[in-house]
Amino acid sequence: MGGNDWVKFVADFNLGAGALVVFDTSKRTAEAYMAHLGFAHLANDGDPDEDIVADEDEVGEGAGVEVFNIESDENDDHEEADARELVYTHGCVLSDAEGSLLDVVLSNNDGYIGSSFIHRLTTTNIRKKTMKIPRKVDEQLNLPLVDVARICLGAGESMNVAYHTDCDGRMVFTNQWGVFATQNNLHKGDAIVSNFKPRNGGGMNIICGVHILRTPAV
Repeated sequence: MGGNDWVKFVADFNLGAGALVVFDTSKRTAEAYMAHLGFAHLANDGDPDEDIVADEDEVGEGAGVEVFNIESDENDDHEEADARELVYTHGCVLSDAEGSLLDVVLSNNDGYIGSSFIHRLTTTNIRKKTMKIPRKVDEQLNLPLVDVARICLGAGESMNVAYHTDCDGRMVFTNQWGVFATQNNLHKGDAIVSNFKPRNGGGMNIICGVHILRTPAV
């Protein structure tokens, strides 16, 4: 592995000795991204209610990492030139099973626009009833600063969720997000992917589709 793409990746992230880079070779085009592990509560004295990865309020600006395609030396006739970008919350690394479910979700575009946002739910998302979408994703949607969106779990029934744009540029779902999380049995530690698509009619601008990357209990 080398060449200009790798040199640019190293320079963009200021990589040095000891940096952790995750390589995903499960797809036709290999991908690499920085794993900013941010274990803010690693020393939690065994308290299962403590967050292991840093909360989205703690990571500050840039609460997502870009995924870079690492080009192979050979041409791949099946490569999709317009593959949608994935944005991860800092510290969010999926298991093999979660990654497989993510591939299934992404295989069905269903009119989605912009980046897909991959996140592992935290105490803030569940107990404090708040969900934040990174600025990078929000900017692609070109939405009003304050409005109401429709949000649904998979192909299920959707509900209205008010949002506003925070001072750091992130899209923030508040109280109604907590209702949505409770009604759909979302739990701290669940990995989810959120996708957005335009809404036709009804006076609303966007639909947020949420998928849980969790195998149903037998």
